[in-house]
Amino acid sequence: MGHAADGESRIYAILSLIGDKISVVGHESTTGSNKDQNRHDTMTLSDRVLDNTAVVAVDNAIKRLDARATTVSLASSDPELYELQDKLFEPQDQSLALLEAVKIMLQNQNATHLVLITKHRSDAKLRLAHEYRGSGKIEGVGFYLDATLPTRRSDTYARGAGFLAPFAYIKVMLVDANTMAIIRERNTDESTTLSTARAEGSLRPVDVLTGAQKVAVLQEMIAKAITRAMPDLLGAR
Repeated sequence: MGHAADGESRIYAILSLIGDKISVVGHESTTGSNKDQNRHDTMTLSDRVLDNTAVVAVDNAIKRLDARATTVSLASSDPELYELQDKLFEPQDQSLALLEAVKIMLQNQNATHLVLITKHRSDAKLRLAHEYRGSGKIEGVGFYLDATLPTRRSDTYARGAGFLAPFAYIKVMLVDANTMAIIRERNTDESTTLSTARAEGSLRPVDVLTGAQKVAVLQEMIAKAITRAMPDLLGAR
């Protein structure tokens, strides 16, 4: 499964570009309009905890799917690489320069392939128990907040107004390290919803989880999304 066509063992370099910012999307009613009217904010992260989570998830999947493969983790502090990640493979000067810099990183590690993890933008479809809710577009990793939809806790059945929805909207690409051509790519989305009834002493969705719990649940969403995408990405099924 997932072996190189010529029988040689693959060396996968893994690079994540999803962990520079957390997206915070506040739901707004869009009655009578197709335009995304949600409030969109971002929180800049100073560490690599979410990128590291993504890299570990890919590494674990490769080891499970291709026992002959070797993996190496890459990291970049170049803000342009994060900002232009959705244009990285477009034929324009800035993108070509960034892609060449990534290629040099791969050559330095003798990599045969690159697994690149980037942000995916799509319709907000947040997973409730028996349906999906959400409006507008969301991208990358973050939280969607709805302060109005009647909800209840799944354990105590206490009722609340609204929910907090951690999400990971991710694209995973398999790239030939020699040509920098995309061999295969998969979009993978993961989300969950937590009723505002879980926010002890508060009516705000943002207070459903502590800061540490927010990071932990985003790590869980990232790992689930990537793990689900990897067999298809490596051609293992």
